[in-house]
Amino acid sequence: MEPINHSNPRLRIKENIEFELNNIGVSESLKIELVKEIPSRWEKLGDMILLPESSFNSLNWQKIIINYSEKIWKIFCEEFKVAKIGRQRKIKTGPMRKSQVELLYGTDGVVLHKENGILFEFDTTKVMFSSGNVSERIRVSKFDCSNEIILDLYAGIGYYTLPLLFHSNVKLLHACEINPDSFKELKKNLIHNKVSEKCIIHEGDNQLTVPKLDVFGKINRVMLGLLPSSEMSWELAINSLDPKGGILHLHGNSTAKKEREWAEKVINKLENISDTNNRDFKFELLHIEKVKSYAPKVNHVVLDIRVFK
Repeated sequence: MEPINHSNPRLRIKENIEFELNNIGVSESLKIELVKEIPSRWEKLGDMILLPESSFNSLNWQKIIINYSEKIWKIFCEEFKVAKIGRQRKIKTGPMRKSQVELLYGTDGVVLHKENGILFEFDTTKVMFSSGNVSERIRVSKFDCSNEIILDLYAGIGYYTLPLLFHSNVKLLHACEINPDSFKELKKNLIHNKVSEKCIIHEGDNQLTVPKLDVFGKINRVMLGLLPSSEMSWELAINSLDPKGGILHLHGNSTAKKEREWAEKVINKLENISDTNNRDFKFELLHIEKVKSYAPKVNHVVLDIRVFK
């Protein structure tokens, strides 16, 4: 019997996988268990589909995939018109934020992903890319940064660097990145999007590279996009600002529904750092942007903070 062509992609995938399981003689009881691991969500990046970590992960599925991988993965490739399939793994913590995506099907993990008019090239198995942050990348692209010198302390492959350069009329942007894999992709992406002439990139620890910049102490806007916390660079950000001040876009994790309290604590810490470094700045919270859920009862939040005298 041919599989039913449902209008719902998940149902089509389920029916087609069940069809293949029937063809290879899987028992009804085992099929019921196997079907539970078929994902109901996925992430499409360029010509790759990324499946959740729990998908097709049991020992029974592993045995089937060893012998019938082409049949199973072809279902996804045909459904989504892709050539590669990966499985999500937790991002490594730390400043490098390395991806641990497992390549299930395809020659490599490299994708060319287009978003908001911007091309992102990256190897999904080496560097992270969060589709859940798309709303923040679009928000950043709408900033008016005319005549501004911007510092992105955690540029990655250009998550916020590229939207700023491509859409926001930046005068000059200094992009810092410590992960060699991300740095390599950042260079490519600046070329892909024809914005290299407005960007100077700095490889290595930003605590060492930024104080040596000729614009240190003259920056107008600082991006602090590291999760779960960028606190290690708050002092560096404050000291990099122009004497008149500027804007901080500070990412972090806050307990859900307590974002305002977290923001007040951040402002207090920034004030103490400013006083300790004799910068004499004042800080005003302009906006709290809730980006997405980071973990149960924990939200990824961005604080837009005006710094002034």
